[in-house]
Amino acid sequence: MRRSHDQSETDSLLRASAREFAREREDARPDTAGNWRAFVEAGWPGMGLDEASGGLGADLHQCCLVLQEAGRALLTESAAADILLAPRLAQRAPAIAALMPALLDGKARFALAGAAETGFSLSADGRVTGRSALVPGADRATHLLFLAEAGEGARFCLAERGTGGLHIHPAPLLDGRTAARIDLDAADTDEMTVLCTGKEACGIAAELEALLLCGAASEGLGAFEAAFEMTADYVQTRQQFKQPLASFQAVEHTIADVYCELEKFRSLHMAMVSALSEGGTSSSMAVAHARLFHASNVVQAVGRLIQITGGIAVTEEYKLGRIYRRLQSDAALFGGVRRPIEILAGTPMAKPAPLH
Repeated sequence: MRRSHDQSETDSLLRASAREFAREREDARPDTAGNWRAFVEAGWPGMGLDEASGGLGADLHQCCLVLQEAGRALLTESAAADILLAPRLAQRAPAIAALMPALLDGKARFALAGAAETGFSLSADGRVTGRSALVPGADRATHLLFLAEAGEGARFCLAERGTGGLHIHPAPLLDGRTAARIDLDAADTDEMTVLCTGKEACGIAAELEALLLCGAASEGLGAFEAAFEMTADYVQTRQQFKQPLASFQAVEHTIADVYCELEKFRSLHMAMVSALSEGGTSSSMAVAHARLFHASNVVQAVGRLIQITGGIAVTEEYKLGRIYRRLQSDAALFGGVRRPIEILAGTPMAKPAPLH
């Protein structure tokens, strides 16, 4: 059954504590030594594990609620893989389950190179070669997850940092976060853990990628809400011709239009989380709808908020400009808008011609 994120008192208390935690760390740098330790002490990594395993027993709605508050504060730590992916995978892969104590202690961190943005090929002697697109959080991950090859020959692998042939190239993102490209140069699968093979490997990779997109959309929803609230407050306070900006018809219409976009995104996000919680074939379509809206309509809507806020919105000091850069970065990551369009259309898109 579909439900909102604040249906129970537990949800409301969790949101309040997560908002306070995130607000206190809004300006923390991603590479601060104690920053991740604070996340660990708050119980965020592995919070989806049951209480007997050391987690908080949070369901997907509650995990997304926490990520939503992280997005609202524009936290620069990429925690979605540790909050959503690892606990889900631990239920099906004993090798991942064995790493959960290290995750809860902050000594293990995970990153997933999504299947839609990688080109890892597998040779006959079991060696993997290829390069991923930018993967948020991969620069600080201790363990990397990726799908090598496709179809019957696919293998879903776990490679520990330091594995021979594995190279991680860190890169800063536009919004202050960090990411990394993953290079595999004839890396031997005998030095990794092959979690599953064939169709099962493709299925798990797709499921985890959907969760990753869900996490990004949750953070995007929080950022969108923050952008709308601060702009609505600004146009009611800032005056021109001795009247608040909000009294001008053009500004009123823009605020109303953006509010409609915000409510649409909330509904799509709620539908996506419910579909992923229930499983089934409808979840891929729900994720594709939310992802496409996140990477296109939400970016445009926040751009309109910048237009009615004026020049201050593009300064480094004002948060609205940083929210816009966060949404732009998210739109470009995870394979961009190409993949959701292909899923919704039911057919692959033609690849763009190379630039010369």
